[in-house]
Amino acid sequence: MVKKLIINADDLGFSLGVNHAILKANTEGFLSHASLMANTEYFEDAVKNVIPNAKNLQIGVHVNLTCAKALFPSAMLSEKGILNNTFISLLFKNKSKKVLESIEKEIELQILKIKNSGIEISHIDGHEHVHVIPSINKIVKKLAKKHGIPRIREINEGLFESWKFNGETASISNVIKLLLLKFLSFFNDNSGKIGFYSMLNTCEINSENLFSFLKKSKAYETVEVMLHPALSDLDSPEYYQNLDPRFVAFFENPHRKSEFDLCFNTQFKEYEIAINRSSNK
Repeated sequence: MVKKLIINADDLGFSLGVNHAILKANTEGFLSHASLMANTEYFEDAVKNVIPNAKNLQIGVHVNLTCAKALFPSAMLSEKGILNNTFISLLFKNKSKKVLESIEKEIELQILKIKNSGIEISHIDGHEHVHVIPSINKIVKKLAKKHGIPRIREINEGLFESWKFNGETASISNVIKLLLLKFLSFFNDNSGKIGFYSMLNTCEINSENLFSFLKKSKAYETVEVMLHPALSDLDSPEYYQNLDPRFVAFFENPHRKSEFDLCFNTQFKEYEIAINRSSNK
């Protein structure tokens, strides 16, 4: 049985609705961690209005190479200063020396922007899981060591075990995503110490599947639960006009509110919620 949880909300700083949801889920619910995007429009709001008012909220770097402004403008990664990549385009991008240098500079600037805001960084992961791409993972590991970041998210989710609890509600796209991420993870020299939940229900995690898994799983004592809570009614239509359609669909999906509501489920009281810096390296 799982004993300890890292309940993490991705995308802090992405929108006002995300920021508000994360603050409320932390102060009134069980949310323990959040991954902050350094190059998005609502980064400053997160730094000024969310983090100072949060309760033991551990903040990580949500490495973003697929949208928003580039902190290191480079034709290798951005177009007119805007990051316009996808996971697949980054995966198959020719990793020349200049490309890898551009990626490293962009990631380090994102780390530094968060550090220079007076935030102690507890972990690092990637928007759309770009940090799992082996060439990028090497850079992330190098920079994590350089800047004293103790934990890097690992996709330690067993396909067959996860299927037992999430298979009936898993989409084909999420099955393919998990298979791809598990394959890429073989090249990343992961520690395998902290479990992960749940790629098969990414962005649509429900309490029935989650707590069944937590009670019956024997693979890991500590598990990171990845959530994407948001209150989209707080976001203006004008903000969505400047977003890639795939992110607009993400914000408008009713599962964002469902994952927000999940943060208040009292069944979390049965587990130790991690609030201190912990290492899986």
